[in-house]
Amino acid sequence: MSRKQRRHPESHYGGRDIELRAEPPPAEELPPTGRVRRRAFLGGLAAAGVIGSAACKKKPSGQGAGSGATKRVNVDSPRQHGIGDSKGSVSPPEKNVPNNILAQCPYCGVGCGTLIQVEKGRIVGMKPDPKHPTNRGLQCIKGLTSAEAIYVDRLTKPLVRKDMTDILKGHVSKTKGRFDASVFREASWEEAEHIVVEQIAGIVKKHGGNSVGLYGSGQLPVEGQWLENLFMKGVLGSNTIEANARMCMTSAVTGYFKSFGSDTPPTAYDDIELADMVTHWGHNARGSHPIIFWRIADHKSKTGIPTLVVDPRRTGTVQGYEEIAKTPNAYHFSTINGDISIHNAIAHVLLTKHEKACDFDFLKKHTTGWEKYIKACKERYSPEQVKDITGISPAYLRKVAAEWAEASIKGKKRGKGGVLSFWGIGYNQHLHGQNNTVSLINLMALSGNIGRPGCGPFSMTGQPNAMGERLTGGLTGRLPFNQGIANQSWRDHIADSWRIPRDRLAGVSKLSNTGYAVGMMERALKGEVKAMFLIYATHIDLPDQHTLVRPALSKMFNVVQEIYRHAPNNLYADVILPAATWGEWVGGTYIQSERRFYVTDGTANPIPGTRPDIDMVIDKGKAIAEKLGLDGEKIFPYKRKKNGFYDPEDVFRDIVVASKGSDADLTGMLEVEKRDKVGLYDQIRKHRGMQWPAPTYEIAKKGGTPRRYMSQEHWAGKPYGEFRTADGKLHIHLCEQDYSKRKEITAQLARAGTEEGFYLIDNYHLLVQARDMGLTPELPDAEHRDKTWQKIPKDKYPYWLGLGVVYEHFHTAKTVRSGTTRRLVPEQYLEMHPDDAKTLGIKDGEWVRVITRRGSYEARASIGLDSKVKPARNTVPRGYMFSPWNLSVADSADPKKNRWLVNGVSHRAFDPVSGQADFKKLAARIEKIG
Repeated sequence: MSRKQRRHPESHYGGRDIELRAEPPPAEELPPTGRVRRRAFLGGLAAAGVIGSAACKKKPSGQGAGSGATKRVNVDSPRQHGIGDSKGSVSPPEKNVPNNILAQCPYCGVGCGTLIQVEKGRIVGMKPDPKHPTNRGLQCIKGLTSAEAIYVDRLTKPLVRKDMTDILKGHVSKTKGRFDASVFREASWEEAEHIVVEQIAGIVKKHGGNSVGLYGSGQLPVEGQWLENLFMKGVLGSNTIEANARMCMTSAVTGYFKSFGSDTPPTAYDDIELADMVTHWGHNARGSHPIIFWRIADHKSKTGIPTLVVDPRRTGTVQGYEEIAKTPNAYHFSTINGDISIHNAIAHVLLTKHEKACDFDFLKKHTTGWEKYIKACKERYSPEQVKDITGISPAYLRKVAAEWAEASIKGKKRGKGGVLSFWGIGYNQHLHGQNNTVSLINLMALSGNIGRPGCGPFSMTGQPNAMGERLTGGLTGRLPFNQGIANQSWRDHIADSWRIPRDRLAGVSKLSNTGYAVGMMERALKGEVKAMFLIYATHIDLPDQHTLVRPALSKMFNVVQEIYRHAPNNLYADVILPAATWGEWVGGTYIQSERRFYVTDGTANPIPGTRPDIDMVIDKGKAIAEKLGLDGEKIFPYKRKKNGFYDPEDVFRDIVVASKGSDADLTGMLEVEKRDKVGLYDQIRKHRGMQWPAPTYEIAKKGGTPRRYMSQEHWAGKPYGEFRTADGKLHIHLCEQDYSKRKEITAQLARAGTEEGFYLIDNYHLLVQARDMGLTPELPDAEHRDKTWQKIPKDKYPYWLGLGVVYEHFHTAKTVRSGTTRRLVPEQYLEMHPDDAKTLGIKDGEWVRVITRRGSYEARASIGLDSKVKPARNTVPRGYMFSPWNLSVADSADPKKNRWLVNGVSHRAFDPVSGQADFKKLAARIEKIG
């Protein structure tokens, strides 16, 4: 039987493949994905549903709970995962812990309900929660196997670098970039905390609070994010606070603010089943948010709605919709950087050919700026005028616009439905990421697809709690609950809520962190940032590792709160504090992409020697506050429970109380608690979530607010109009693309990372120009694409390179330690077009070196759907190549051994407002190895 004939429908995306084995099968038994026939695809969906539901009825045993829950795998040998030379796994003490613990999945932003399976205090598996409204008893391979990485390669004792950087003495370590045992010594918790307190307090006193930075995480619970922001802005007096959310979704954040006056999607997952058309922009939902894809696919199979995927690659999402389409209405725009022009071109077609689909009444009553927008779209954005930018056939674009028009008219006529538009990190990671969001919202407003169920703009986060990072204000210049630090009245309110002097936050409001996450690292290179906290986030998610991030970390005093012994952050740590991880926590909450708070309970039985991040920030916060002349006990009044840990619900209560008066008001939960005697966390458990806002007893009693804007909140006396802008209107801002100065501007941007002393924070005008013209950070030397790899000049980079994610893995750290997901996709790979590979002289499966102006990495060539290199499920257009981030340290985190670090080649250029870097349009050269 040929490889093509052996293919199993949905093999890596759910369905019948989700049965996990105690030992992963041999490579030849793992079926690759290919084309999916409609009947088989739907059968796979049905099978996934049956398996997921049935599994919930089974009690896990030592061999696992059946197909719907993870079976035990051998996690005692981290070497199989290529992440170090640990002596093996560790275990928590035996303890009576409830068998089924409610939690949100620790991976993507969909927020699936998960039941943690426990035996004698040890987490042994996961199964989907059949009662959760998001995933409805389904779960993807990452969630199902999330137990596998919990006890591998764990840190159990604090470590201090022997040659520690001491900013107060002017000493910089010479051993940064190493994490072998010889460069660290074990320390007691008391000693490690003392070093941190003395160094950080001393640096603040000598260099000011803004000289201390923090890079946080969308994997921390909301309560931890709240405390970290309090600690940085309220205690240290620093505005240098960033998080991995900056590289994930801040283009959506700032776009929402610019259009609506507030952050977050106004939509709900239940809009999927009401929509008349679904579109995806830079969003391979089948790979990055599988539950969302499965729900849309099920809706499409039942109703025949049209779908559109805008993505350079022909991904599994595209193929899945094509195979289940009853009519040829699964559309795909393969474009590189053409999104804004596509939006405006669809608007042009609606305005000139489908005027009934344009909601002029809505525009006149509820928006500003619409006249300028309409005029420009009519004059400059016909499909023919922008064909060179979009790369899309005008006739094909017009056909999709007609579908958009029909769906919009249907939705308005029946009062629900219309066009529902999703996007992901692929859409946000542009120099003009904010404009991408604004431009799409413009189109949704023009066609009347805002303000009713079944339609609207819907950004999907990559991290399980990036939404929490946003709501708690854990970024530069932000305060909790969708307010900026320049807002004096709200600043004073938050200062009072944090129990700190008001002038403390007033001082922070005058400090800048130009360039956000990238700027923080450039400031460190310039000597302005002296110390860094790295908390539940890895530095390798940031761009330009070799000339920006790692040189910056090498200069600072770094405190790392870390789960794993051989994690990349430890290479640059001066003090490492061993952290408890998801599943072991006492509790906490996450917020997923539809604004749903959900409890993330745990065993409260972490590995001995580790502590929850919440406990660490409270303890260090108290001690450093006292050193800085503040009342630490007043700021952090929390008391430990009988189990020895702080109670995150006490912190959550502070958050709920402080939300009063905001557009994310949660104080209705306090009324429910008072009247019905149901605790805050128990309310969330009861409803399987609480969607903010929940400002009144009646709304909180129902589980919160599914949708926002245009009176959908049903909130009498809400503190804003139809939208959260000052005038209560949606603000339309024309976004454009103009390639007339493309070469000149990209040539200047190329200096970043290649020219010593060139900093983007000193050349902001270049970023603004690139943003306003809708440009890419660099351009490939396409004229050299007709050459073999040996004949391409060393200073030429002919191919587009995009970086992203692969379904089986989550970002960069955890799933490469999971035996199951690692066996499914074990190696770094590069997707290539067969014609490009033939021209270059590269065969399928050969190892290649991918080179940009800033660095290189190695990968195995994956050519077409018949590639022998896993996963072999996408195709790329000519001139474009793709690799995932997820396997960056799967070979080894040690720089001496690591060859797969893709962010060694990425460009540090970023959107000047959102701060999000552009990982999608790099210029690269390919060389064969050996």
